[in-house]
Amino acid sequence: MKFIDRNGRVFGKISVIDLLVVAVVLVMALALYVKTNHNEITSTTTSNVPITYQLLVRGVRTYVADAVQVGDSVYDPDRSSGGSLGKIVDVEVQPGAKLAEFNDGTVDTVPVEDGVDLLLTVEGSGIISQGRYILNRVYDLGINSSRTYCTMYAQFTATVVDISG
Repeated sequence: MKFIDRNGRVFGKISVIDLLVVAVVLVMALALYVKTNHNEITSTTTSNVPITYQLLVRGVRTYVADAVQVGDSVYDPDRSSGGSLGKIVDVEVQPGAKLAEFNDGTVDTVPVEDGVDLLLTVEGSGIISQGRYILNRVYDLGINSSRTYCTMYAQFTATVVDISG
């Protein structure tokens, strides 16, 4: 028995064109299934929750500290597509300090001249999934991550020191 007979049928039962149509329908059904079953992180059915996090800014000049105000929106200049990362709800100004190495090989914290440390409390919204905090559904936030942030009037490098959701 031949695989394809004179009439173009496989084993004399079904035509090759019918097989192609069935294959295309199966591929389209699989694509529809994959498209409608979202991951939890990108799903539109997951609602945003408030996320509060603290940023520690070390050794900034006083004019930068004066430019950071309660109510300012925080952005990441490298990732502008995600929008605002939240609003500053509290600004704590602390005496500036940095690590210094002395001639005898010891390391200690010394005051910074014309500089302060800032502890910024920021409230944003996003999703919490499997222990991950994702602001605006696109911006992954983690403790001890150090990045450049900016407000409308200031730019600074800060470290995330606390997250609560």
